[in-house]
Amino acid sequence: MQQSTQEWQSIADGVWALSYQFSNKGMAISTRMTVIRLADGSLFSHSAVPLTPAQQTALDALGPLRHIVAPSAMHHMFVPALARLYPQARLYGTAGVLHKHPDLPQMQLVPPDESAAWAGQLQCLPVNGIPMLDETLWFHPRSGSLIATDLLQCWQGPLSLPVRMYLGLTGGHERLTVPRTIRLLVRDKAAVQACARQIESLPVQRVILLHNSVIADSPMQRLREALSIWD
Repeated sequence: MQQSTQEWQSIADGVWALSYQFSNKGMAISTRMTVIRLADGSLFSHSAVPLTPAQQTALDALGPLRHIVAPSAMHHMFVPALARLYPQARLYGTAGVLHKHPDLPQMQLVPPDESAAWAGQLQCLPVNGIPMLDETLWFHPRSGSLIATDLLQCWQGPLSLPVRMYLGLTGGHERLTVPRTIRLLVRDKAAVQACARQIESLPVQRVILLHNSVIADSPMQRLREALSIWD
């Protein structure tokens, strides 16, 4: 497995992201950790990635990392390493993540928004109806940022042939969409439709995707187009 490191990027006021790119079995993959500064100055992180010493130093300069969230049962691989770097941080995950990580007994179930440390600053949107995915989307009202994991994807820029072939099967090349692989996992269409309507009601100014891109151009129009498959 080969990997390349990146620098932290400012996405919006109080919002930063770090991309982690690696090659797995010949297919180039990217994932993203998003960090949000809360009102008390502490940091909330969404979807851990490995950090180099320089990246950790840069992160620490933004504020103390106190909340680490694994937002999906499909994205939790790098949480233990980040937890070791920040033993003082609280760990949160979905039920699926907790089931997969008995090695992290300190991890808690993502709490209801009203009782969470980020109450009034972040909104957690469970994606009901797709139990295998067990995903939560997150909305940051102050910046208008919607953070998605796998439900929404859009791969842009130079891509390797294996990735382009994969996207030819699943969708998501240069277009925000719900991949076909995710659609096949739906078990309760009505629940997913309710989630889609909730997403569409938000004043989204950008969509921060775990894979590859950040959508800031006509985000609401592109969201509606992507979610129209459940109309």
